[in-house]
Amino acid sequence: MDSENDLGNKIRKIYKELRKSEKKVADYILANRYKIEEMGLEEIARNSKVSTPTVVRFTKAMGYEGFKEFRIELLKSGRGDVTETENINLLLDLHVTSDDKLEDIPLKIIGLTVKALEETFKFLNYETYKKAVKMIAEANIIDIYGVGNSGSIGNDFMSKLLRIGLNCRAYSDNHLQQLCACHLGKNDLAIAISHSGETKDTVDALRIAKESGAKTLVLTNFKASVITKYADIVMFTGDTESSFYSETMSSRMSQLAIVDMLYMGLIVSDYKKYTKRLDKINNLTIGKIY
Repeated sequence: MDSENDLGNKIRKIYKELRKSEKKVADYILANRYKIEEMGLEEIARNSKVSTPTVVRFTKAMGYEGFKEFRIELLKSGRGDVTETENINLLLDLHVTSDDKLEDIPLKIIGLTVKALEETFKFLNYETYKKAVKMIAEANIIDIYGVGNSGSIGNDFMSKLLRIGLNCRAYSDNHLQQLCACHLGKNDLAIAISHSGETKDTVDALRIAKESGAKTLVLTNFKASVITKYADIVMFTGDTESSFYSETMSSRMSQLAIVDMLYMGLIVSDYKKYTKRLDKINNLTIGKIY
């Protein structure tokens, strides 16, 4: 391990495969990466609110023989010359430092976005994609749940589905989300969008929809997240540079890419029907253009 930042990157790469208890250790280490070199096994376990064997399993998942080897590598890496400001930037996944020039930012952001989109394409399962398109097309009512950035993606998705005549709704208020979820049935579909897959409001709304008998589709970034327990189908974004506690700009672009894939897939699934509906909408809005 060359640096503390390598530790963070390594954790992110395996995070999706960790058990729920091991994720607690990963969460704590990522949030306290510059303090843990002074901690022992018991202290890390106590602060992570897990057992000491869980910490050991986590280090083995990282590729070490056990906690002892993990700690040796951690001590070897040291803190280097990383400044406090840079630590904060790393923690927030901003991917910029105080040394970056303004003219460097556009290329950096484009590069991160392209990488996230390439990873999303790499994770795409075509059978899952086809099933998701079919599920949306056949749904009587479509609910979309999400908050924050994911909520804005949900609104974009709703707008697209409404344009092709599907019965879709998306509310930013979680109380309204849950009210809608309560009344869904077996012919309906609930779509949940959550980068972390751990957002309580979104998870709870999807759980209620699932318990009501609706089919469920999830867009998320992390394989082992809570929300996947309530999903009939899961589509993963590929934002490998993002951590569990941060919803980055590139993750938003990955979510939008999946939304567009589903939307265009729907149109192709019944081209004549949906393009006819789009023509009707276009004729309606043409008078609103200067």
